Amino acid sequence: MRKRKDFVRLEGVRSARLVVIASEGRCTEAIYFAEVKNRLCAPNVHIEILNRDSNESSPESVHKQITDFMREYNIEDDDELWLVIDRDRWHEAMLSRIAQLCYQNTHLHFCMSNPCFELWLLLHLEDVTEYDDDTFTQLIKNKKSKSGVPWLKQRMRNLLGSYSESNYEACHLIPFAPLAMKRARALDANPQDRWPQSIGTRVYLLMDSITTKR
Repeated sequence: MRKRKDFVRLEGVRSARLVVIASEGRCTEAIYFAEVKNRLCAPNVHIEILNRDSNESSPESVHKQITDFMREYNIEDDDELWLVIDRDRWHEAMLSRIAQLCYQNTHLHFCMSNPCFELWLLLHLEDVTEYDDDTFTQLIKNKKSKSGVPWLKQRMRNLLGSYSESNYEACHLIPFAPLAMKRARALDANPQDRWPQSIGTRVYLLMDSITTKR
């Protein structure tokens, strides 16, 4: 068996805790967490954002990417590896299987947004519990417009002036991250469930880990 390598952690930090993030999207999550790494990360936390080299974006491919990382590097007791997943169109049986694999390993964390990661971004700017019934229904359905743009992406464009999955100014959102965490926690009516069954995002748990010195 090939010997695992030690991961090179933060210089000058004797016992930096490693937080590894693998996500479905190639750009959206990476843009956000790169900004978090620069501006909000606790001093003893090393964030490693895994790049996607292909267009495969299923939860299964995310799980494979992060388990490949675990096979390559030595993982210490307090290290955490997070799978950032969208509920979207995926079958519940497949999601359940991946969630179960995560729960069987104390280092792995299953972090889903329902319907997608843009909900987490939106919570920096709006409290969705204050929406009227019609707007909240549009959020739940997240249907594409005639031009093919899902409702959440269009909402972000309206609020930020411009937004695309591969190009947006995460720096404008970061000051409101604590507010987004508070709103996401309030939305999580059943935190014991493996993922939010209705509108919600567990990214606040990942942010807790990143921003808290332990």
